[in-house]
Formats: sequence, C-alpha cells, structure tokens
Amino acid sequence: MNDFILHTADKTETTALAPFSGPGPVPVDTFGGRVHVEWDLQAAVTPLGQLPFFTEFLQVSGLFDPWVI
Repeated sequence: MNDFILHTADKTETTALAPFSGPGPVPVDTFGGRVHVEWDLQAAVTPLGQLPFFTEFLQVSGLFDPWVI
C-alpha cells in the first residue's frame, strides 16, 4: 500500500492538453440555440468554463429531458 512513484530529473514531463486554438469560434448547440465559443488564451479562467459543452452534451444525449417533463 505504500508504493511510491519517484520522478527523476532525467525524464521529460508531459504537459496538459492545450485548449482549442484553431481558427475562429467553435459552434455549440444548446437549448437556447447555437452559440459560438471562443478561447481567450490569455485568461486564467473564464466565466462559463466548460458549461457550454456540457449543455450541448445534455441536449444531444437527451438526458435533460426527463428532468423537465
């Protein structure tokens, strides 16, 4: 149970996935219609975070419908 993982200096560290940095906004279908999400690469945080993508997931999957009907 006391297995430790040692990280030595000779190994290269992996970096986290970079946010989408492609050209233009990303279209996201929500219950209120289509919105376009743009990344601000200079911002540390955003007001909505990943909420537009979660909203699209709920709409496309139909998982939200049983809650409101």
